[in-house]
Parts: sequence; C-alpha cells; structure tokens
Amino acid sequence: TAVIASLVLILALALGDLGVLAHRIRHVPVAMPHHASALAEGDTTVPYDGETWLIIGTDSRADAPAGPDRYGAATEADDGERADVIALLQPRPDGLTVLVIPRDLFIGPSFFERRRLAVSYLSGPQSTVDLLCSELGVTTTHLITVDMAQFARIVDAAGGVDVEVDEPVRDESSGLDLPQAGAQHLSGIDALALVRSRHPQVRRDGDWVALSEEEGAARRSHYTGVVMRAVMTGLRERARNPLAAHSLAWTLSGNLGVDSATGLTGLIGLARTALGAGADSVKVVDVPAPVVNNTFIAYPTPQTYAVLARYGYVPGRCRPAG
Repeated sequence: TAVIASLVLILALALGDLGVLAHRIRHVPVAMPHHASALAEGDTTVPYDGETWLIIGTDSRADAPAGPDRYGAATEADDGERADVIALLQPRPDGLTVLVIPRDLFIGPSFFERRRLAVSYLSGPQSTVDLLCSELGVTTTHLITVDMAQFARIVDAAGGVDVEVDEPVRDESSGLDLPQAGAQHLSGIDALALVRSRHPQVRRDGDWVALSEEEGAARRSHYTGVVMRAVMTGLRERARNPLAAHSLAWTLSGNLGVDSATGLTGLIGLARTALGAGADSVKVVDVPAPVVNNTFIAYPTPQTYAVLARYGYVPGRCRPAG
C-alpha cells in the first residue's frame, strides 16, 4: 500500500510538472499552409510529406541578453523584429536534417513584390511562413521562435558549445572576438555573436582582413548550422542525467515561442528525435544563395531550388492558409 501510494504521488507530481511546463510555452498566432493537391506537370521530384519545423531566431535588440554591451542599446534598434536565423528541421526515421535558409533570400511573386526573408518577419511570422510556402514550396507544420536572449540561455543550458574556427575572427558589430583559430568552447553570448556575425574580419598573415558581404553571409549560414549541431550535441549529453534533463525542459519551455497548434507533446516528440540522434545522424545543409554585388540581397539560383528540391521542397507544392 505504501509503495502504491508513493507511485501515485510521484505520478501526480510529474503530471503537475508537465502542466506547469506546458503553461510556460508562449504561443504565436499563425495559420499553417497546406500541401498542394497536385504536382505541376513534369514535376518528377519526390515530395517531402513529413513534419517541417520552421525555426526562426529574431534580432530585436530589445531582447539582447544581459552581459557585455555588444549589441547596442534597445533604443538604437529599429522598431520590429526581423528573422535573423531561418532553418527548416525535418525529423526523419534515420535522424534529423537541418536546412539553413539564407536570411537575405529575396523572393516574391513579382519583382515589385519581392522581399528579403529577414524583413518579411516585420509583418509577423505569418508573412514569413506564407512567403516560404508560395515561393519555395515549404509547407511548415510547426513554428518555433527564439529571440536573442532566449538563444543565449538555451546555449548556456546546454553547457556552452564546442566549435572549430579555421582562422582568428572578429566582428565589432556582433561582438565576436575569437583571437585564436582552432577548437573553441563558447558561452551563449559568444555563440550568439558567431551566428549573428555579418561583417567579420579574419587575421591572415598578421593582418586583419575584412571579408566581403558574400563571404560574410556564407560564413554566417555555415556557423549557424555548426552551432545548431553543437547545441543538439550538448543538450543530448546533458539529457542523460534525469535532474539535468528536467532543468533543460524547464529552460527550453520558458524560452520558446510556438504556433498555437503545437504543444508540449509535439515538442517532446521533436526533442526525442533530436536528442536521440547521434552526431552522425544530424545532417546540416546550407541552402546556397550568394548575395549580389556586396549587398544585402540574395536572389535564388537554380542551385538554390535544386538543393531544396533534394529535400522535397518545390515551388507550387504548397498553398498558404486562407
């Protein structure tokens, strides 16, 4: 009887804890698109009909993490939030695929209606979800949003991240300062500086050399994938300890925004896939789209569409809600 009573008490506490965790998650109003009913004539690629989790990291300085003043005061920032990091997560039976989409991708139904993906978020997440759908064929099934402070807290909850940089790099605008090449263990605020670096300088032959916009954009996309993989590795290691796993769940639930149809159960399913996948089963893909003439504009190229099609996303296969 005492054993049964103890089990009932533990179960009640666990259920109560799940309720608190679910309540901590912030919901974002957005209507998800639908798969198109039929493929376009001549379309022979294999569509992806699994879940697509759209991850958006926003850039509002009002949400800059506490610590070194690397991002400028909130009053210096423009109004509104932009999509600073955009990634598509595909949970698959053999692991997890992460596609990093360039924030500078300039797309739209006509030249006069084109917008940068980053700027589309100024009109809200619905605008970004619909633009990905109508122009790239991405049928988002779940949305996760993370601001700058939340990203840093999640990285710190994972114990920081281990990354490799091929040469010393710095970026005054993002606060990045890695004076040595090689293996680096980054805190949340340093990892944030790395994935936000847009105007990096690298040290070559003893001199600091500024990289072009194109090189900076390419490095930004690359290190976004590197850091995402490292965060998953760190979370997986921490989650092996039950107490640490509970702490992680508490941190994650309080630092994520999700669409209104996604709840704790869906997040747990994604976490099981992400944390259960070994390092070799997490595939990170940089979707190519070079910026034009040292600007903030990147037009999609045939290679952009080819890489997306390889993972089941083709224009015409998605219809926005409404």
